[in-house]
Parts: sequence; structure tokens; C-alpha cells
Amino acid sequence: MGEFGHQNEIDKYITIKDCTKEELKTILNDCLVMYVNKLKSKLIFEIAVINPNMLVLKVDESIDDTEFFFMVNYFAYPIDFNKKFEVDGYATATKHKKLLNKNIYVFNNEQDNECDNVWITTENNETYIFDFGGKLKKIDIGNKYKALNIDNLSITYEQINFNKKELLEEAKGKEKERNERSVEKRFKIISTVLFVLIPLAFLINNYFPYLRDEELKYFCAAIVVLWFTLDYKIFNNTKRTLICVLLASLNIAIEINAQTISITTFATNPLPVTKEL
Repeated sequence: MGEFGHQNEIDKYITIKDCTKEELKTILNDCLVMYVNKLKSKLIFEIAVINPNMLVLKVDESIDDTEFFFMVNYFAYPIDFNKKFEVDGYATATKHKKLLNKNIYVFNNEQDNECDNVWITTENNETYIFDFGGKLKKIDIGNKYKALNIDNLSITYEQINFNKKELLEEAKGKEKERNERSVEKRFKIISTVLFVLIPLAFLINNYFPYLRDEELKYFCAAIVVLWFTLDYKIFNNTKRTLICVLLASLNIAIEINAQTISITTFATNPLPVTKEL
């Protein structure tokens, strides 16, 4: 992915169809949070309504061409949204030798199943594919350059300001949420497995002595101890902590049960006494 923060004086625009202002603001905010460490301290974007079905976003001047390409792609396939959007970008290229100083039209090709490339057509109808690895490849296809004509439209822009400090706090919050979801997912899987294995070991030791398996008992205990030690973040949640206490109690119960069975077995089946000659 690109790095935010390079300066240039060329205006860049993104249009997006069938999207509300609030949705666009959310998508833009989420995109900036992803790159927050590379942002300058303050950014200014502007949103306007072109027609009832289309919005236009004037991009902060610190966003360079590569970052602009990523934004066009992200706006089309935003994370945590249940829908895609038709998005186009318009700029004068100030980066990449093959595009330099040319007017460019940036779009996402619906036939591109990878969803991580953008297509670029220049003012002289040359088309390139730009991938997220940073490669720009010219392709032989009959695309036509598309310009954005909004100069004669009577539109009013709404200015949106972003502060890097606030975005950093949001980024930390999102990272915390992702970590919590990861911990919760692991917890559900491991606890479910243990709630099956521990009672299974108990039943084997209690009711099927001929199938008694000491290794299964010790395996369950080892998993519990190792899990509690390495994944200590599971104890940040009261519900998970109580479930862990229950799992540990079950594990102790099976150990006590196994020892009781061993003593009872020995008492009811003493060793044979050898008579002295």
C-alpha cells in the first residue's frame, strides 16, 4: 500500500454513485484510519452532490497519485460494508513516468475478479493496470478517456476536516477491537474442544476401565495449562474467566475421580499374598 503525505498542487476528484453523504464520510474516515501513520497533521476534503445519484469528493492535496489509486479502489470495495460502489477517479498525473503530466481517468473494472487493481486510461486513450504491488502495466484495450466536467455545474462543497491525532485514537480503538475479536474466536474454538475432551476423559475413566487412557487425561490438563499461560488475554472478560474456571474445575474433578478409582480398584482387588514355604 502507498504512503500518505506527499505534497502536490493538482486537484484530484473521486465520484461515487448510489452512496449517501454519511456513507461516503464513513468510507473516507475508515480509509484514512488505515493509513494514519503516514498522514500529515491535518487534511481537508470536500464533498458535493453532482446529481441525486452521484457525489463528488475533492481529495486533499497531500494525497499523491499512488495513494489516490488505492483510495479509488477502497471506495469501490470498502471494508465492513455490505455493498460495492461504482467509483471513478480523475486527476492530472504527477507521479509514474508513463503517466506524468497526463490527464487520467481511474476506475475499477467489473471483470477484474481480483478486486485489488485499478485501471487507468490517459487522455490519449492509453490504458494501464496498476496493482497493489506498485506495478504499472500497459494493456492493449480500446478504452476511451473519460473527463469529469463539473466546472459549469452549480454545486456547493461541504468541507470535511481530519485531525491526525483523532484518527490515531480511532486506529488504536479499531486495533483493540480486532484483537478482541481474534481472542474471542480462539476462545470459542478451544473451549468447545475442551468441553468435549474433558467429559470424554471422565467417562472413559469412570465407566470404561478397559478403555482407560491416562494420556488423554494428561493431554487435556496440558492443553488447559498451556492455553491459560499463552493466551492470558482471555481473562480480560468476566464471562470468559468464569468459563475458564469451570474448565479448570472439570479438569481437577477428572483427576480426583481417576485417583479415587485407582484407590478403590486397589482396595477391592488386593495383591495376592505369597505363602511362605
